[in-house]
Amino acid sequence: MQATRKSRFNLNIRLIHRRLQQHCRRVIALLLCAVVWPAAALDSPVFYKINYQNQQAYLLGSIHVGRADFYPLGQHIESAFKQSDALAIEADVSQGDTGALLQQYGALSADIAAEVDATRQQYCLSHQAMCQALAPYAPWLQSTQISVSRFAELGYSTEQGVDAYFTENRNGKALIELESIEFQFELISSFSHQTQLEMLDEAINASDAEMLDLISAWRQGDANALATIMASQAGESDEFLEKLLWKRNHTMSQRIIQLLQSKAQEQLFIVVGAGHIVGQQAIPELLRQQGATVTRCTLLQC
Repeated sequence: MQATRKSRFNLNIRLIHRRLQQHCRRVIALLLCAVVWPAAALDSPVFYKINYQNQQAYLLGSIHVGRADFYPLGQHIESAFKQSDALAIEADVSQGDTGALLQQYGALSADIAAEVDATRQQYCLSHQAMCQALAPYAPWLQSTQISVSRFAELGYSTEQGVDAYFTENRNGKALIELESIEFQFELISSFSHQTQLEMLDEAINASDAEMLDLISAWRQGDANALATIMASQAGESDEFLEKLLWKRNHTMSQRIIQLLQSKAQEQLFIVVGAGHIVGQQAIPELLRQQGATVTRCTLLQC
């Protein structure tokens, strides 16, 4: 099976990783790279200022894995966060009965078990403990955990992901969900068996260079490169584009407009996966269509 470029960054994989660690801690050990790189003070991820009906918000494209030298982010981002009184993220990992969600949405269907085993056969030769631990789970969930493990081997962890960083440093700011953990579990588990198998294949077979290219594009704020990567990740799957990106972009855009209309916050700081703010039907353009003024912010100006 050829690898298709399914995204590892559009769902909140931090939750899935944490829950599976609890279930499989005796047999899964994620290896964190000990290399320390110099801090990248000039990083400038894709970042927007939003003005709507005399309300102001900021929108940051994130990835759900990270490393210590990501932080602090650029001064224009950190300053906007400090001045905001509420943080909006895709989903709050502390909410919901995640054990029940895993049972409801994460179990492996017996009718595709043989295909799952065939897809990961080569990988399991050198990762027997991981494969044993993941055996009861659906291919979408296995793909997520394998991606987390592979990024850990490259030195990136979910605990240092961008959404985690802002959530843990919000210092009393209100925390608002644009979606929910249950919604995300239900959404991705609804993918066809073929799409889920392709996701598993991608998690196993994507090269380290491809994984690092996405991180590099995010750190540089290269919207064109990010959009190209997202398009290639979709492969031939209309389901991927429509369900995981476009439909969610529309619902999250509407939720942002509702939050601004409510005027409940002085200034809102919004963090969503970078794939949602670049390319076709991206959130910034959808907000413009609803009457918002959306301005790209850089290190030099906003």
